Amino acid sequence: MKTKLTITVLICMLTLSCEKIPPPATTVELMDGSWVTYSPYKWPHDGNPVEGASCIVYSDGASQDLRQKVASCVDNKFEYVLELFNFENTSDFLYPPGNEKIDVYISRYNERRIAAAYWGSVLITILSDTVDIDNYDYLFKHELTHVFEFLIEGTVNLEPDHWFIEGVAIYSGGGFEYLTTVEDLDYWISINSSFPGTGNPIAIHRWDDYPEGSDITGYYCYVYDVTMKYILDPTGLGKSLQDVVNLFYDIRNGSNFSDAFQSNFGISLEDFEEDYFETIRSYLIDKDRLKGFSSEF
Repeated sequence: MKTKLTITVLICMLTLSCEKIPPPATTVELMDGSWVTYSPYKWPHDGNPVEGASCIVYSDGASQDLRQKVASCVDNKFEYVLELFNFENTSDFLYPPGNEKIDVYISRYNERRIAAAYWGSVLITILSDTVDIDNYDYLFKHELTHVFEFLIEGTVNLEPDHWFIEGVAIYSGGGFEYLTTVEDLDYWISINSSFPGTGNPIAIHRWDDYPEGSDITGYYCYVYDVTMKYILDPTGLGKSLQDVVNLFYDIRNGSNFSDAFQSNFGISLEDFEEDYFETIRSYLIDKDRLKGFSSEF
């Protein structure tokens, strides 16, 4: 088994780096961010936002300097996402009513430690004003990819299956190298042999589909990663990020995920789920064969 950091461990490293302190007694509490309406977290901010080109950064206690660093980081990473998807028509985004920029909330005192995206907003726990913001490169790329999808679909709840939503964001964030060989795939199947579906990610349509007791936020990201690589790799299914954008627009225009997936990727979800492990096994074998072939020259 490969010893690597899971997303859960990464988030813990970034959010548990200093001791949590209680908020000042004089803190102003305002409840007017988009996350209050469109996320489960009704968290107040202190009325001192910092504005970036693409975002407005709120917090319940982060320093103004950290807010400015986060605003610059979000501007940079969102530009990266737009360039990755070759997306220029930002006037076509569907923001929540009354919003024209992404709301970013830095949580300092709230109990739930988080890195999450909702319609028009990103919530992230940062407990220290002296963090190296570069350590958040992956997390912001990942969450802003979710925001990108929200702004195209223009909805409170994303329509695609959970495996697809997370797979796209993992790919956009830079991906991982957890599951790269047939041996890795066999190990994944073996550790999930007692769970329904034996770890088949295409069976994860919604959050509730994760088998009870399985590793949700860690190891499943390994298999989401290789799934999206297969879909977008010329050695695999050979599709493109433009196909992903087209799927988002099909959903915006009324299609369900199953129909949009088959229309843009040329295979049915039912067949992909049924043949998943055989398909990924063949893909990994082909990748290994081609790597060996190229090394001969």
